[in-house]
Amino acid sequence: MARDISITFAFGTTPEIAAFLLAFRLAHLFRRLFGEGALHSAFVPLFEDERSQGNSAAYRFFLHTQSGIATALLLLITLIIAGLGSAWAWLPLSRDIQEIIWLTLLMMPSLLFICLYGLNSAFLNCEKQYFVPGIAPVAFNLIWIISALWLHSAVPTQAMHYLAISVILGCLFQWAVTIPSIYSIFKKEQLAFTWSMLTPNFGSMRKFIKPLAWGIIGIAASQINNTLDVLFARYAHVEGPAYLWYAIRLQQLPLALFGISLAGALLPPLTRSIKESQPHVFFDLLKFSLEKTFALMIPLSCALLALSGSSINLLYGRGLFTNNSTYETTLCLWGYGFGLLPMALILILAAVFYAQKNYRIPMFSSILSMLLNLVLNAAMVGIFEWGSASIAIATSISAWVNLLYLLLALPKHIYAQILQALKLPFFKILGASSLALCCTSLFTHFVFQEMNVFSFLSQNHELSFPRDFSMQCLHFGVQLGCFLATLAAASWLCRSHEILGLFHRPIQQSIKI
Repeated sequence: MARDISITFAFGTTPEIAAFLLAFRLAHLFRRLFGEGALHSAFVPLFEDERSQGNSAAYRFFLHTQSGIATALLLLITLIIAGLGSAWAWLPLSRDIQEIIWLTLLMMPSLLFICLYGLNSAFLNCEKQYFVPGIAPVAFNLIWIISALWLHSAVPTQAMHYLAISVILGCLFQWAVTIPSIYSIFKKEQLAFTWSMLTPNFGSMRKFIKPLAWGIIGIAASQINNTLDVLFARYAHVEGPAYLWYAIRLQQLPLALFGISLAGALLPPLTRSIKESQPHVFFDLLKFSLEKTFALMIPLSCALLALSGSSINLLYGRGLFTNNSTYETTLCLWGYGFGLLPMALILILAAVFYAQKNYRIPMFSSILSMLLNLVLNAAMVGIFEWGSASIAIATSISAWVNLLYLLLALPKHIYAQILQALKLPFFKILGASSLALCCTSLFTHFVFQEMNVFSFLSQNHELSFPRDFSMQCLHFGVQLGCFLATLAAASWLCRSHEILGLFHRPIQQSIKI
């Protein structure tokens, strides 16, 4: 979040930063294929299988996998650079497209380091180490923040080139942060390194290729989705990619803090419970994860909808981030806000299938979501010309369809148990959160006359946002207080213990301290 605040301060939503963000998305298109997504879900179950033969066998499997992935990435990066470089040099492209391709070329080497970090992160999760892979992205973000603030007065086009180089350095340091922890694990195991361990062993990796391929196809669909979103946004408005970028960062903050973290921590124990034939442990883990996801994501979804305008203005509303930028980004955040809950639940349910080594169902659901998203984008942007916010809405609709597919694909006994255990808590949480959303929106509309769903429906687009930092804090703080107070009161009235626990336990813990 600090990184995006520094970018908005330095570059706002100008066409130059929009082109840079589009190039970043293109350069990291393969990140979730060979890095954090398919690789993680394919590696963890197989690593746990290898561990049954001893830690040494599992650690050798990790090293061979790392060597194989690094070799494949170097070949892939070389081919992409050669292809894009030829297009940049020989094709009659517009100046704008040439700049996007050049920035993509500059950032391509960062793909190697960020994907190797993803594999290191999966290994450390299997070793029950979560802090180091969680804190490693701070190194990447610090380098980006320092670069953005240093370049804010430079010529925008030149600044983007240096910012692209800082992305490579950031990914390099993010990967390097995980190496000492891995080295200490190997040293504790007293496993001596040999040259054969650091070279690809395609015999041991053969069983890894099939689940990785299924996962890559599934993840590729979502990555193509994200890339098409940015291209449609560029078609809708020259600053469209920037509006979507800043909005989705706010939406993905709770998703990354809770949803992705929970899913990443859930996969290894789910896999072990299946391997050890403990169905009761499997169901308890799944029930716990879904219950916490409901208790966190439903209120946070409503909070995004209720506080979107004031939160965006507080975080970004300075420097080159204009009043219109706040308005357009708020519309995009509303669109993404409806998709927060299904996106978090998809991560949990996908982990259920991955733990059972079932990679096809998540793949098919992801492809279905991609096709639907493409059709909706083409209709909303290409035909109806509804602008960048419609792209966020299409993404959320596709996420709900993806979730429905995964739910229907669950074994019937698991689905019935989940429905029976979580039906009542779900409706209690939804009722309390919806009441907090309505009350806060009404308060915002009549007291601050600030942007909310009521002002938007009345087509009052000439809204102004306070630019003074103290007033920004006041508006956001009062609205947040209204939302939390209403949520707590509504939770008490409907006896939603899941939400009340979010208020009660931190207070109880502070009293003990």
